Amino acid sequence: MKRTILILAAVVGVIGLLFVVAWVVPLPLNPFLDFQVLYRADQGILQGIPLYDRAGQAQMVAESLGVTVEQVFVLPFPYPPWYAVLTLPLALFPIEVAVRMWFLLNIAMLLASVWLVTDGWEPRKRLYSFIAAFLFLPVIGALIVGQYVFPAILGMSLILYALKHQRIGLSALGMALVTFKPHIGIFVLLAVLAHFILRRDEFGRRAFWTTGCTGVFLFLIGFVADRAWPITYFQSLVNFGNVSDCEICASLPLTIARVIGLGFDQSAPVAGTLLVVLVALFIGSRHRLGDEAPVAFFVCVALAVNPYLLNYDFSFAVIPLFFLAGSAGSKKDWLWLALIFFLPWVGLGLFERAGNSALLVSVFSMIIIILTRLYKKHRIAL
Repeated sequence: MKRTILILAAVVGVIGLLFVVAWVVPLPLNPFLDFQVLYRADQGILQGIPLYDRAGQAQMVAESLGVTVEQVFVLPFPYPPWYAVLTLPLALFPIEVAVRMWFLLNIAMLLASVWLVTDGWEPRKRLYSFIAAFLFLPVIGALIVGQYVFPAILGMSLILYALKHQRIGLSALGMALVTFKPHIGIFVLLAVLAHFILRRDEFGRRAFWTTGCTGVFLFLIGFVADRAWPITYFQSLVNFGNVSDCEICASLPLTIARVIGLGFDQSAPVAGTLLVVLVALFIGSRHRLGDEAPVAFFVCVALAVNPYLLNYDFSFAVIPLFFLAGSAGSKKDWLWLALIFFLPWVGLGLFERAGNSALLVSVFSMIIIILTRLYKKHRIAL
């Protein structure tokens, strides 16, 4: 109990320090990139506008800018309501301060994620990992535009740490955070829930039910943002698909669909086929790499089968990358990891944005390495 209080006090202290820095230091950040979507949504909630009321938000933005509604374009909010509820304090500050606060919070969450994932590493190797995380190309892009990936990355890191040390509270917190980026986190969420069930031990049972109770809590606080959110959130997702093109997506299912003459709407069967194959390969391995393997593998699965992925979504690849680095034992292992790490930079340098296919190559390389280790362990076990 005393340790929990100390940790909470430290978190509050860090957040307070970050706020002071955000208010005083004029960091050169553009508040009108991705961050503004979350900021405007939070502003609307504080003014009594339901989270998924796109017309109401457009009217609010138009009034704040002194323009007509016709001159304003507001994207449908594509995230679950508890994301907005838990970030409401950001909307209490001017947007220039709020975007700096969000930037600093993202850095803090990334640092915390690396610290959790590298638990048990030798000090020098751990220090290098902090530097490497900030040099991973998708992470740089996500930080610059103020993207929303870092709470979910922190959640995955908490799950890895909790599985390693059998911490029930941290596992539930991690499972809650992965829902902040649902089209990525759902794969990890389901895989870890299945893992809890298959453990057939006290930790698995308690972690499963604690996660369930946490899910109920998130469901209930969602009504703070929108009283009809179970219906309006689904409608917002449908509308988001209608207004958001995917011309710059880095998506294997979409790429395959386009090669055979199909569009984004027809890429779902391709994604479904890839998902079935990868899940079957994982189940067939009867994995023996420890509790962390399902998290690392299904992060890769999410990045391999999702039709809608942008470059910054590949920031999640730091989770399997560090998982593999933690068990790298030879120069050959480190060479492969170096290639995976630097390949996105090579793709950017040679092909600019069109080089984002290098991200897919990196992800599939990690899938192959993980499956190879899984099957090798399986043969040894037999």
